[in-house]
Amino acid sequence: YFDWLSSGLQLAELPSGPHGCTEGSCYPATGNLLIGRAVNLSATSTCGLNGPEHYCIVSHLQESDKCFQCNSQHPYDPLRHRNSHRVENVISLMDDEKNITWWQSVNGQESVSIRLNLEAEFHFTHLIMKFKTFRPAAMLIERSADFGRTWRPYRYFAYNCTKTFPSIPANGLHHINDVICEERYSDIEPSTEGEVIYKVLDPAIHVKDPYSLDIQELLRITNLRINFTKLHTLGDDLLDRRSDVLQKYYYAIHELVVRGSCFCYGHASECAPVPGVHNRESGMIHGRCVCKHNTEGLNCERCRDFHNDLPWRPAEANNPHTCRECNCNGHSSQCHFDMAVYLATGNVSGGVCDDCLHNTMGRKCEMCKPFYFQDLSRGIRDPRVSCDCDPVGSLEGGVCDSHTDPDMGMIAGQCRCKVNVKGTRCDYCKEGYYGLSQNDPLGCQPCNCDPRGIIMMGAPCDQISGDCSCKRYVTGRYCNQCLPEYWGLSNDLAGCRPCDCDFGGAYNNRCMVESGQCDCRRHLIGRQCSEVQPGYFCAPLDYYKYEAEDATGRSPDDSALPGKPRPQAEIDCVQHLNNQLRRHRRHRRIATSQQQRAALRRIRQLQQTPDVRPVHREQSPSHMVTWTGPGFARVKDGAGLVFTIDNIPYAMEYDIMIRYEPESTEDWEAIVSITSVLLPSSPRCGNLLPTEQLYTVTLPHHKRYIQMPRPFCFEPSNRYVVAIRFQRHGVSHRHLTAFILIDSLVLIPKYTELPGFQGNEPEAEHRREEMIRYMCLDSFMITPMPALAEMCSKLICSISAIIHDGALSCQCDPQGSLSAECDRVGGQCRCKPNVIGRRCDQCAPGTYGFGPQGCTACDCHPEGSLSHQCDPVTGQCQCRQGATGRQCSECQPGQWGFPSCSPCQCNGHAESCDPHTGECRDCRDYTAGHLCERCVNGFFGNPVLGSGEHCRPCPCPGNPGSDHFNGYSCHADHSSNQIICNCREGYAGPRCDQCAPGYYGNPEQSGGQCHPCECHGNIDTQDPGSCDPRTGQCLKCLYNTDGPSCAHCKHGYYGNALAQDCRRCTCVTAGTIQSACSDGECHCDRLTGACPCRENVVGHNCDQCAPNHWNYGQDRGCEPCGCDLQHAMGTHCNMFSGQCHCRPGFGGRQCSECEQFHWGDPRVQCEECNCHPLGSETAQCDRVTGACECREGAAGQRCDECARGFTGVFPKCVQCHPCFELWDDAVCQIKRDLEHIQNTVEKILESGVTPGVGDNRIKELERKLKQVQDLIRGGDSERIYQLIGQNLLSVIHYQFENVKKYYRESIEAEEKCNASVFGPSSPVEQSRQTRTQTEDLLNARRDKFLRTVAAQKKSLEELQHKAHDLDKKVCGGHSNASANGSCPDSPCGGAGCLDDEGNRVCGGEGCNGTVSASLAALNRARDVTDNLTAASEDLQRMARKLQDIASLTQDVKNQAMNTLEKAQRKKDEFENSNKKLKDFIKKIKDFLTEEGADPESIEKVAQHVLSITLPVNRTSMDKLVKQIKESLSNLTDVEGIFNQTSQQLSKARDLLDRAKDAKRAEGVKETANSTKQALDTTSILQVDIHFSVTCLRLQVTIVTFSPMRSSFPTFFLCCVLLQVDERLQQLEEKQMEVMMRLANLSMGVDALRNKTEQNREMAKDAKALANNATHLRMNETEERYRELQKKVESLGGESGGLDSVNERAKNMKKEAEDLLNKANKGIEQLKSEYSDRTEDKSLAHRFFQTFVFFVPISASYLCERWNMSVPGFPKLHFTFSAS
Repeated sequence: YFDWLSSGLQLAELPSGPHGCTEGSCYPATGNLLIGRAVNLSATSTCGLNGPEHYCIVSHLQESDKCFQCNSQHPYDPLRHRNSHRVENVISLMDDEKNITWWQSVNGQESVSIRLNLEAEFHFTHLIMKFKTFRPAAMLIERSADFGRTWRPYRYFAYNCTKTFPSIPANGLHHINDVICEERYSDIEPSTEGEVIYKVLDPAIHVKDPYSLDIQELLRITNLRINFTKLHTLGDDLLDRRSDVLQKYYYAIHELVVRGSCFCYGHASECAPVPGVHNRESGMIHGRCVCKHNTEGLNCERCRDFHNDLPWRPAEANNPHTCRECNCNGHSSQCHFDMAVYLATGNVSGGVCDDCLHNTMGRKCEMCKPFYFQDLSRGIRDPRVSCDCDPVGSLEGGVCDSHTDPDMGMIAGQCRCKVNVKGTRCDYCKEGYYGLSQNDPLGCQPCNCDPRGIIMMGAPCDQISGDCSCKRYVTGRYCNQCLPEYWGLSNDLAGCRPCDCDFGGAYNNRCMVESGQCDCRRHLIGRQCSEVQPGYFCAPLDYYKYEAEDATGRSPDDSALPGKPRPQAEIDCVQHLNNQLRRHRRHRRIATSQQQRAALRRIRQLQQTPDVRPVHREQSPSHMVTWTGPGFARVKDGAGLVFTIDNIPYAMEYDIMIRYEPESTEDWEAIVSITSVLLPSSPRCGNLLPTEQLYTVTLPHHKRYIQMPRPFCFEPSNRYVVAIRFQRHGVSHRHLTAFILIDSLVLIPKYTELPGFQGNEPEAEHRREEMIRYMCLDSFMITPMPALAEMCSKLICSISAIIHDGALSCQCDPQGSLSAECDRVGGQCRCKPNVIGRRCDQCAPGTYGFGPQGCTACDCHPEGSLSHQCDPVTGQCQCRQGATGRQCSECQPGQWGFPSCSPCQCNGHAESCDPHTGECRDCRDYTAGHLCERCVNGFFGNPVLGSGEHCRPCPCPGNPGSDHFNGYSCHADHSSNQIICNCREGYAGPRCDQCAPGYYGNPEQSGGQCHPCECHGNIDTQDPGSCDPRTGQCLKCLYNTDGPSCAHCKHGYYGNALAQDCRRCTCVTAGTIQSACSDGECHCDRLTGACPCRENVVGHNCDQCAPNHWNYGQDRGCEPCGCDLQHAMGTHCNMFSGQCHCRPGFGGRQCSECEQFHWGDPRVQCEECNCHPLGSETAQCDRVTGACECREGAAGQRCDECARGFTGVFPKCVQCHPCFELWDDAVCQIKRDLEHIQNTVEKILESGVTPGVGDNRIKELERKLKQVQDLIRGGDSERIYQLIGQNLLSVIHYQFENVKKYYRESIEAEEKCNASVFGPSSPVEQSRQTRTQTEDLLNARRDKFLRTVAAQKKSLEELQHKAHDLDKKVCGGHSNASANGSCPDSPCGGAGCLDDEGNRVCGGEGCNGTVSASLAALNRARDVTDNLTAASEDLQRMARKLQDIASLTQDVKNQAMNTLEKAQRKKDEFENSNKKLKDFIKKIKDFLTEEGADPESIEKVAQHVLSITLPVNRTSMDKLVKQIKESLSNLTDVEGIFNQTSQQLSKARDLLDRAKDAKRAEGVKETANSTKQALDTTSILQVDIHFSVTCLRLQVTIVTFSPMRSSFPTFFLCCVLLQVDERLQQLEEKQMEVMMRLANLSMGVDALRNKTEQNREMAKDAKALANNATHLRMNETEERYRELQKKVESLGGESGGLDSVNERAKNMKKEAEDLLNKANKGIEQLKSEYSDRTEDKSLAHRFFQTFVFFVPISASYLCERWNMSVPGFPKLHFTFSAS
């Protein structure tokens, strides 16, 4: 090899030889691989690339020019950039100007490399480097054969190999590919021009095989790299590393030569550029060989295709070793070289043909393949015919039948397959088998696939590998396993179902393959781990909230708060107010100065207010809760809160949010400081700095929460301190009167950090999008939290499960909660009343007594207590002085009238009284009454203190307490000087010694009693003769009752006699047994009213047949329907006609016949009559024979032919001549004679003998009979006529001649007809010609016609597409009918859709088509008919109750009149009080405006005002209030009655709507409208009376209003009158609304009727079945309507008529309207007087401002009690509340 290489190297500089490549080897030129590849050469370090750098030369240190400049920012240029020393300078030693160039590295940098990247594979021979400076102290040369992906060293060079490269051997080269370290090129000398030479193939090593793979691999390179690792620094760097020292040491190379060539094994003399390389520089060595000698490849390393008859060899000097073409005898175009064949032929030929064609084989395709046979019809050199049998799948190795032998069953070329193999060639397995194998006697093996997991049952597995064709989520060789994260192998389409484990609730997405159960976290259940275990919950996003009222409050100057406190503005504010006071006093601005004094006093009070205090808010059902916990922390301007957080569950970033409520329209700001007590140690938070954060955020007044601009990382097992300073925004000083309400501090986790939300996976992005789409995070920002979307609940549970490693325990307090379970999201337990907290473990503000029943409201009295809060355990309120009791709502013992307590007045008969009313308790000495001022019942006298009398017992007739005392009380009649007794109920007489009417007994005896007559309320108790006074027997029963005790209804009545509800029996005589009826009236059951019905008659009133019966009204009752069960839809039928509901195709009353216009046996088949309408009398034919009933002149089965005796073409039949009847009679007579003869012959044949007739006669008769039959059969008319002429009588001879004449005329007519048909001028011939012309015309226009047909077809397709929409409109779906008519994708059916029984399918439940609408309308019509019966009964009850309502309304009217009169009197009293107050205010105003009114005088006046009391004492006022309340309580019962009336009104309207839905119910409209008007009138009257009640209640509210009414009665009256006016306007609007609703109701009824008509029209068009069914149901509806009309008429007669009721209701309405007008006039007077007092209102307002300065009540109390805004107090709100 070396010789060859040496020759190649020598010839690289010379041409290949005179013969080129034809007679021997040829070689491409070898040269420097760097030429033309400057762009491929790079260095890791070059001096001056970033700017000029200085360097020095060691050999020039003694010279003046020892240091120089390197500037390689630009490529080398001999004129402008001579100091550029880039790496491309090493390609040539000198430039064009003969100046030496070089590459130089950065000073002092030791690790430097130079790299050459080649575009293709080259053979690298040796390398030469010439250095400008010292050669490197250490370096190595590396190569890459895969374009830089991997590197291998060639050689190491070092000054000291053992020290520098201790792991590399340095003991010489033993093998050509050894990697060693060499020291000869690394010495210090020479200092310049030193060389390094490296040869890949060392000449000292002998190479046995120069073409071995090892040698080829050693020479082959794509990249070359020279790594310099150590400089020769002469020891300077050991002493000093200064730059001026290092300037002397660097790498510099003058020239680099990389010798190599495009290696072509002597088969190419030149190389071409590799595709993609466009550089054509002179001397450049290219990488692609231009191959000769029939070789190819990048390096000519192989023979060309089909040139493999000789082995490939490198070319030699005298032998090119040209590759030779193979000889395949024209049967193949491919071959390969086989060394064994080559040796076997004596090194002559080694080519083996590949892929022999034409069924040949052999090295040169010279033989036939096995199992082929010669086609006898072809030559011997023609291609052989193959058996075409697969030897693997066929028997006997694939031998086919060699010839055809029918006896042996052989067919030429037929293959014999194994058992489990099929196919013409026996080349593939049968279905369900795989693995076609020659060793398998059966050929293939069974698949053994799991049928649940495969896609196709017919071909379950791969025919070759046996791998089953698995479904989408199934795996395994036999498709018997689910893929990971799937479970439940089944017959489903996908095979397995996804686990779908909750990404938070489960540890991963894997589940059990049997049940699909995921691996759940703690306390999470369900297959997907998405459900929470009972007793546990998912934490919401705002779960970690810290209530401000539980935080530590800090003053503004506290150092724990972040930021600097602002200075106070207190001194400036006070001074400013004092200056304003003096200025206003000079200008006599009294009102303004008063306001300033109040503000000054308010500021001084606020100085004492704590900086931070908790504010508890009570929860009210009428107010929305906008806070969490008990309430807020009220923080002063500049103060702050400190929160401690030590319960973080999961290390991550949390958003920080503050919830607050402003008290003003100013914006605030918060300075937030977060400090961790311990250093963060978790991986998530440990690397984040700083550990402290300071935020400054603005709290806008229009918002309720604020979020910090950036999150903070919290971790478990650490404690954090959050300090917040709150101050007003945009001001420089803090104000004492500014406060803000802080609710809580909330930590919201940054869920995007959690698993399942991170990354760009579609699932994570989808979850993030859903959190945003459903506003899951926003829902937790506001309070109260809105209802969470279901998707939010699922995602939040997953987040909570990750953060807490499962679900959290509810821990509901067993005393405060209703159960141990809580809300799934949030964990809120279901609390008992007045209990709050997530765990229901504390009382709500304003309640106490936490226990099993919850908490109880404090109910502290507003005037007796200091606050609304009470002791949480005992409930004791903080009482004011003089108040006592738990609620501070009682006077001291012996006093009453809280809060104005007075001593009890009991006339010396009691020691205590009721603390509220003053009513005495425990009256002694037989006294009673409010003040113990009267005697108790049973005693008489005057017990008032000072009268000198006492209470004595009443003699009635015995004394009280005895068994003979029958009175309640008594009194002394001074005129008669007698004691008059007030008897108990049931007693009468002056001494109560007689029984009253309606009672019986012996009261005159001691111990005797009077008992009520037991007549069950059915007698007149005022009638002395209603019952016997001794025995008690009932004598005069009322209300249609009867019996000794009037306990049951009279004969002919039924009902509840005990409730006076006996009604006349309503039996229908047509259905009731005749024995129970007389004189048109029937008896019924006295309790239920059920009538005794006839047989098979049912119904409460015997008004209908029993199910499946008909013929109502017969003496024997109803008859069974007898519907054919097979042909009828059911067993029921029409009650009157008995018509059963038949299935399509059947008819008759019992559906046992064919349907109308059909005939036949319904058990076999029914056929349509098809009677011709012009020839039949009716369309119905005979149901048995099918013969139609024909009209005169028509005949035939369908009456579509002319009858006998008529001629012409049907239906134009013309009657024959009258002679035809005679001829027809004769023919008929002959027919009858012949039939008689035939019968005689049959008898003779049966018996064999005919008496009196010989054989000759019989033979003659037979001959004549045969003659007649032949004549008739042959149609010989002449012979028939002759025979008839011989036998007919002479009487008809003339007529017979006429018949012959007419026959001749018929023959002539026939000839004329034939002439018109045949011949060139006949119409038939003309028609033929016309047809020919038409065919020619059609052929001429055929193409146009086809185009038109195509266009029409396209239009039809569009119409068919539109028809789908029509199907949807009609049936509710799209019809895609299959071949059998089924529509599997359209449950609503459509055109052509049939069910399993062959019935058409259109519409159905859930479908929106017109058919469904029509069926719904049909069902609705049926419901209406059912509801009409109920409507009749409801109308009867309504008529009875209208009379009761009328009487009750009259009573209400009288009570309302009385109440209005009392209200008018109270109005006059208030006007007088208002006038007096006006005068009093005027006096005070004049006093305050006088000169010299000092504060002391004003204070005295204010004290005098406070001492004024109302002119009416508390006792009188309470009595008046009590009387009004009693009146109102009576009116409450009337309101209850009106509520019941309103319910009945609603029922009546419903009945009216139902009646209007029926098509035939128009007759009831007028009666129903009158009923509706009467009920509407009652409803309006009810509204008027309710208005009067409301007015009275407002008057009562004025009287009992506010504990400070003594000072401001008129002021309060004005406010209340405004409310009254507003309420009146609301009532008027409500009245107008009611009238509008009535008008809308009437319009709605008309619209409903129109809608019903439209529905019926749609039903008629959509479905014939609906139309027929509606028709049948409407017959029943008409019958019921007539019955309802009769009942309504009877109802009108019994109750006196609805018209009278309507008239009475109208009268009552008019009276109520008059009453309303009177009330409106009174209110208008109040309004006009109130408007005249506008000046009084303003004066009262100014007086109120003056009054506030001196009332000894804190301003804060006024703020809480009155909802008013006073100038000078921007944040004072006042709320009126009734005591």
